[in-house]
Amino acid sequence: MAKTLVRQILEGARELIETRARWARHNLALTRNNRECDPTEATAARFCAYGALIRSAYNLTGDVKQARDLAGKAAMSMTGRDNPHDAFEAIYSINDGPPASSHKSIMLLFAKSLERV
Repeated sequence: MAKTLVRQILEGARELIETRARWARHNLALTRNNRECDPTEATAARFCAYGALIRSAYNLTGDVKQARDLAGKAAMSMTGRDNPHDAFEAIYSINDGPPASSHKSIMLLFAKSLERV
């Protein structure tokens, strides 16, 4: 059975931030030197959950605008929110919680989301 585009984006994003060393808080993406950058830039090395959705979609499409639109749809699927902005806010609030538990919470959100798609 073929994987849906949302599932492919979720799987790719989860893989990007699976290890804490590749995960970021308070920024969509960071370079290896911890400088803020766009998740679609080649220098991006660490991602927050939403930034990982953007990068994953960009890796599939190669188009920045389309990647951002698809990341919003994937985020809505993850959170059950009705629009991309609310979904972004929900994910960001989990991602930027206490460092000890927020990575675990984000990974759990990805796991539950993948069970549904």
